Order: sequence, then structure tokens, then C-alpha cells
Amino acid sequence: MRDEADRKSWADVLEAAAAIAVVVAAFLFARQYRESLSIEEDAEPLSLTLQREAAEVNATLPEMVSEGVRLDKTTAGPGNIFNYNYTIVDDEAARTLIGNAKKLTELKSQLHERVCLTMPQHRASGAIIRYFLKDNKGETIADVMIDASDC
Repeated sequence: MRDEADRKSWADVLEAAAAIAVVVAAFLFARQYRESLSIEEDAEPLSLTLQREAAEVNATLPEMVSEGVRLDKTTAGPGNIFNYNYTIVDDEAARTLIGNAKKLTELKSQLHERVCLTMPQHRASGAIIRYFLKDNKGETIADVMIDASDC
């Protein structure tokens, strides 16, 4: 009878030890995972990330992105700003935008939606996306800045 009680007692102790080992292992794994995330986040400052992204995009430019609109280049900075530089090559389309507050408001709304739907990495980083549009003569049509964290 004593042997059976001893075996049950040892089984309970082993079961408790196994449960403690599982909890400790889970805690250590979670801590290591959390630390690895913070190390990855600290590995590259946002300004360097944006510079790298600009260089990657620029390797494919200039490019017609829609009828009458050409993406000429991207740049990073200052700070957390990512700049898109477009030319409206369709002179008529450019004229309809110049000085037309309603059209410019619609454009800004479309660009805001684009940032919110297609740029989750920028939303998380707190980047500001700047769209600079000019006409064929190089004259400014619009300069729109969107804070991606506002999405």
C-alpha cells in the first residue's frame, strides 16, 4: 500500500515538474521572440528603410503608371517622408487640376485611400507619404502629404 502511495506521490511530483517546465519554456520562448522583434525593428532606422525603398523603386523608373501620368522618381526624406514625383504628361488633364480645388480635394482623397489600402508597412512605421505632381513644363500642380498613421 505504501509503495502505491509513493508511486502516486512521485507521479504527482513529476506531473507538476513537467507542467512547470512547459510554463517556463513558453515564457522563455515568448521573451526571446519579443526581443527578436525589437532587435529587428531597431536593426534599420526608418530613414534608411525609406532610402532603400526609394532606390528599389527608382531602378524601374521612369514608368507610365496610368494614362497620362508618369512616375519619374522617388526620394526619401527629410526624416520619415517618402516622396513620389509624378509628371502629368497629358496637358489637358494637368490644366483641369491646376487651380481646381474640387479636383485637387478628390485627388487627395484618392491618394489617402491608396496609402491606407496598399501601404501597411508605412502605416505601421509612421511614415509620411508625399505626392508631388508637376506638368510637362515642370510647374507644380499639387503637393500632397499624407500621414500614413492616420489610416
